[in-house]
Amino acid sequence: MPVDAAPGSPTDLQELDRRLVQEVTSVHRRLIAERRVELGRIAPEALTLMDSLERYLDGGKLLRPRFCFFGGLAAQDGAPDDAQISALARCGAAIELVQAAALMHDDVIDHSPTRRGRPALHVEQATDHRERGMSGSSDDFGVAVAIVLGDLTLSWAEQLFSEGLGEGAAARRSRAEFDALRTEVMCGQYLDILHQAGGLGPDGARSLGEGAVESGTTPEEAAALQVIRWKTVPYTVLRPVRIGAALMGADDAALDLLSRWAIEVGTAFQLRDDLLSVVGDEDHTGKPTGGDIIEGKRTVLLARTVAEADETGIALLQRTVGVPSANLADVHAVHELMVSTGAVASVSRDVAARAQAAQDLLAGATELGELGRAGLSALAGQATDTASLPA
Repeated sequence: MPVDAAPGSPTDLQELDRRLVQEVTSVHRRLIAERRVELGRIAPEALTLMDSLERYLDGGKLLRPRFCFFGGLAAQDGAPDDAQISALARCGAAIELVQAAALMHDDVIDHSPTRRGRPALHVEQATDHRERGMSGSSDDFGVAVAIVLGDLTLSWAEQLFSEGLGEGAAARRSRAEFDALRTEVMCGQYLDILHQAGGLGPDGARSLGEGAVESGTTPEEAAALQVIRWKTVPYTVLRPVRIGAALMGADDAALDLLSRWAIEVGTAFQLRDDLLSVVGDEDHTGKPTGGDIIEGKRTVLLARTVAEADETGIALLQRTVGVPSANLADVHAVHELMVSTGAVASVSRDVAARAQAAQDLLAGATELGELGRAGLSALAGQATDTASLPA
């Protein structure tokens, strides 16, 4: 999705965004071509993995590479040169590989049937197993392939990020941010698994920082926010922005400001994503509407619904949420309950409030580069858009 043109500089942002997408796509194509040769030498059967990865990377919105790119531009004045565009694009392409690996594994963990409007990787591979009449469990085969390709993709992300990074202070600092990204998202994934099992403690807000959670927030909601802070925020917005900014030489003050902005945007992004699972357009999201209800995802939206539901509503939630065999009428009824309790509207207001707080931070950050600020502002608008959500 192209970044909208900022007033006064439409050509600059549009052209820069086009260049970024072109460069990231080129990096991915080169990587796939090189890995085809490498895997072909090992075993021709392994080439099917590259076919799957190529399909998986097709159709992504490249949100994270864009945050990395415009975070880099925010650290400098004026337009970037060709070498800087290439360096930021390579880092962005590596981040996108981390994203792909995380989604391959996440879909297995969540038993998600689709991704980007197509069968999830483990489902695709299970179907292939059945159609080819191979022995053993098709489902187990699909899960195993998704784990293996996810691991390979994560390994290739590490290799790609290191290519041509250099040894200067900015490169080392950017590398440290990339290392933190991978650690935080995996730890966040563990917290999500723990939370789904009811094992995340009642002091889940502890690591979010003073003032991050309002007084009166239920322990369940605080835990859900903790998962967002460490699973979604770091690898979606915070670390990509900091990776780009660090690579372009940002100082501590700039990185701190961008971090505060990114936490607001990243949190709003996930809250909005949770809403879209319930009230979104399936054709737009590429995921089945109501999927979080059937999977039993312990979101902020669900926590607020539980807090406001009456006995009848609680009974409905207990027989529907997290029950794969739940009937569609009950799933729809839970959807309606989330609306009628005010939970959907409440979370939607939070998305808008965090998005506005982020825009206010950026508007006052005149020390950051103008092109970078304009690009980040446009990206934040797209990632936190609430126009189609209930007021």
